[in-house]
Amino acid sequence: MDCVDVAIVGAGPVGAALAASLVPAGRSVRVLEARAAPSRDARTLALSHASRERLEAAGGWPAAGATPITEIHVSQKGGPGRTLITAAEQGLPALGYTVAYAALEEALEARLEALGARVAWGAACETIELGMQAARLRLAGGETLEARLLVLADGGANARRIPGLAYSEKDYGQVAITGPVHADRPHRGRAYERFTAKGPVALLPVGERFALVWTATPAEAQRILALDDAAFLAELQAHFGDRAGRFVAAGPRAAFPLKLRRINTPIALRTVIAGNAAQAMHPIAGQGLNIGLRDAATLASLLAADPACDPGAGPLLEAYRDARRRDAGRGVAFTDFLVGAFMDERRFVSWGRGAALALLDLLPPARRWLAGRMIDGAPAP
Repeated sequence: MDCVDVAIVGAGPVGAALAASLVPAGRSVRVLEARAAPSRDARTLALSHASRERLEAAGGWPAAGATPITEIHVSQKGGPGRTLITAAEQGLPALGYTVAYAALEEALEARLEALGARVAWGAACETIELGMQAARLRLAGGETLEARLLVLADGGANARRIPGLAYSEKDYGQVAITGPVHADRPHRGRAYERFTAKGPVALLPVGERFALVWTATPAEAQRILALDDAAFLAELQAHFGDRAGRFVAAGPRAAFPLKLRRINTPIALRTVIAGNAAQAMHPIAGQGLNIGLRDAATLASLLAADPACDPGAGPLLEAYRDARRRDAGRGVAFTDFLVGAFMDERRFVSWGRGAALALLDLLPPARRWLAGRMIDGAPAP
C-alpha cells in the first residue's frame, strides 16, 4: 500500500497548483484525477494579478497565453452611475488576466512533470475512510492509498462521503451564456461589467477579441442560443450598448446554470476541502478560481512554516479553517450581494446603485480599497 504525506483528489488548477507548491518543499504527494485525461476545457478564466503571482511562484503560469486586464468599466443599464477601476491607480501592471483553461492546465501539467510529481489519471475514489493517523482511499482498479492529509479539490464529487460535511445551495434561476465576440475597435485591455435587471453582462479581453458572459433566465438563454450569429449580435448590441464598439462577429456559444454552493466547514478529520469543492459561486466579479487558488496558497504556506509537521494534525487544519473563513466568506457574500442588488428593478434602488457607483468614481481611496479586495481578497484578521 502506498503511503504519502498529502493525497490531492482533483488535478484541476487548484489541486495542481497545490501539488506544485508542496513537492519542492519535500512533501510526498499523490494527485488523483477521476478523468482519464486532461479536460482541455474551452472556457476562458479571469485571474487576478495576485493569482498570477501565486501561479508564477508555483511555476505554473501560462505567460504566453495571458491577456492583461488593465481597466474594468462598471455600469448599470437603465440608470445613472459608472466607475472605472485601473491598474495604474493600483500601481500594478494589470488588475488581472484572461487565460484559456486548457493553457493553464498545460502549464501546471508541465510543471508537475518537471518536478517528478506523481499524477494518476483515471483514479476515481471508490471509498474514503478517515482515521486518527491517516486517510485511506480505495481507487478504481483496486489500489489502496494512505495519506496523512487528504485534500479534496475535485469540485465536490467526494465531500458528501465524509460524515459531517454538507452543502448549502442557492439556485439563482439564471444561466450564463458564454462565447467569443469581436468588436470593431480594439479593447486596449479594458474589461466591462454591465449590470442589468436581467443579470450582469461581462466582456473580458482575450487576445484581439472579447470573452462574453451574458446572464439570462433559462428560457431566455435557450431562445438566445437558438439565434443565428447576426440576430445574436444585434440582440447583444441592444442589451449591452455601444461602449465597447459595434459587435461584428461571434463564435460558438455555450451555457451553464448559475448556483451558489458552499460547504458547512472546509475541514474534517485529516481532510481539507478546497476550491470549488468548498465554494462555487456566481461568476460576477470573477472571484471563484481566485478564491480557490488562495485556498491552495494558504494551505501550502501553513505546511511550509514547519516542514517537519504532521500535515493532517488537528491544530494545523483548524488554523487553515480560521485563515480561510474571512476571505472565502466575504467573497461568497460579496458576489451574492451583487447578484441581488443589481437585479432589483425598482427606480429608487436603481438611483441608489447609481449614486454608489458615482461616489465610487469620485473617491479614489474607496476605489482602491475595492480593487484591492477583488485582487487579493480580504486580509487576514
